[in-house]
Amino acid sequence: MVDLAERGTALVTTEFPYSLDTGAVMTLREAWEQLETPPGYRAEMLRGEIILSPTPIDKHNRIFGSLVTRLAAKAEAEDWSVTNTQTISLPATDEEAVPDLIVIPQEAMDSGEWRKSAEEVLLICEITSPSTRTRDREYKLKSYALAGIPLYLIVDLYDHEGTVTVYSEPDGEGAYIEHQTVGFGRSITLPDPIGVEIDTSRFVPKSRKD
Repeated sequence: MVDLAERGTALVTTEFPYSLDTGAVMTLREAWEQLETPPGYRAEMLRGEIILSPTPIDKHNRIFGSLVTRLAAKAEAEDWSVTNTQTISLPATDEEAVPDLIVIPQEAMDSGEWRKSAEEVLLICEITSPSTRTRDREYKLKSYALAGIPLYLIVDLYDHEGTVTVYSEPDGEGAYIEHQTVGFGRSITLPDPIGVEIDTSRFVPKSRKD
């Protein structure tokens, strides 16, 4: 039996539904804002599409937990929040993303707004799945750079035996000036404003390290 959540299967819609109240065709943003997602799914608005993706499980969550643990001490000292399932507005591309992990000042998290501005975010991390890999490595890379996100971290489970890439210094035109990639098992340092070393050997199950 195929586990769709493990495969990261995504559902995509590009058709504009009708409003049940007025009968008028809804805009993509109106449809996204009024969408009631099925349990266990999250909705993003990217590249003119509404994309429903299942919430992650297993190895994805292990990596997320490892990152949170590593970032926790610096976050506490700087009064940052390390969290997930948070909608980030990207006004430069008129998109709404739900990254796998963000680092954001605690003050911004306490604002009471369910959407956060890209200007407030210090770091975004995406952990790839088969269905999100292209979006994470191409579409979101450009969107996050255009939004001025200082650091974009991609944990790619499907690049050979696994790689981690950190992008920094967005150029304002849709690209990052600097980037560094390491394979699972090596350490990588996140540049300022984070300034934390990540041991990627923790991303590999013990059975794979033997």
